[in-house]
Amino acid sequence: MTEPGGGGEGIEGLRVLYAEDRAEMRRALVRLLQVSGASVATVRDGVEATETALAETFDLVVMDLRMPRMDGFEAARALRAGGCRVPLVAVSADTRPELRAEALAAGFDALLAKPFGLDDLIQALQLVRDAAGLVRRAAMPSFSPA
Repeated sequence: MTEPGGGGEGIEGLRVLYAEDRAEMRRALVRLLQVSGASVATVRDGVEATETALAETFDLVVMDLRMPRMDGFEAARALRAGGCRVPLVAVSADTRPELRAEALAAGFDALLAKPFGLDDLIQALQLVRDAAGLVRRAAMPSFSPA
């Protein structure tokens, strides 16, 4: 698997938007993605995520489900209603099957459980990209989108 500093196969050069209200989580994910060769823009809530994702071009949007002002569910629905077709990855410490179903129904393509490491993140991003038709590769068995 990918080691820190070794680059993330398949995600180099991706432009990722990460929405997370907790500063320490934002810093950690930015480090993980940058080590893998992606560029990252961050926002603090669903309102900022929606505005930014609709105004700029991203390859992926990674978004916490529980944020102030507008949560990830509302933001995903707003993005899809606004015509955003970028793959959306939800992140949450809650891994209940009904939460995953709710996230997918809101417009997310996948749910990544916190805490996660670099390999988990890269697998999730690659799998969502694959499912979106951006890259043709075999699906990763440990992580499956809708």
